[in-house]
Amino acid sequence: MVTYLRGELAKEAKVNIETLRYYEKHGLLPQPQRTASGYRVYTEETLARIIFIQNAKNCGFTLREITKALKKSEDGKLSKPDFIVAIERKIAAVDLEIAKREKTRQLLVDLKRNLESAERHPGVQETLQILKIED
Repeated sequence: MVTYLRGELAKEAKVNIETLRYYEKHGLLPQPQRTASGYRVYTEETLARIIFIQNAKNCGFTLREITKALKKSEDGKLSKPDFIVAIERKIAAVDLEIAKREKTRQLLVDLKRNLESAERHPGVQETLQILKIED
């Protein structure tokens, strides 16, 4: 069985030691075993769990959501349909964010085009109208 000391685990998981401490403190990671001299010893399971947490974060899940999912999983209460519903919610949130960003991008494109074609610098009211902030 491969084991890691805290620094080795952090390096292998590509996280800093403070992240490990935070995850332990908030129940995302189980408390590690200790050597006779008091060093924390982590297993490959812990490494896999950290990688799962990082991947879930990269998919937009919050640490609170991840903690709840891990707890449900440990209790045998996280079903495949539950997980699919959670993923669908994240997809919907991402779609909404994309729509907002696309709208913002289009407003900026319109503003740039209007500024480039203007003979003079537009006033505040004209700029607000271009940005559709004021009618």
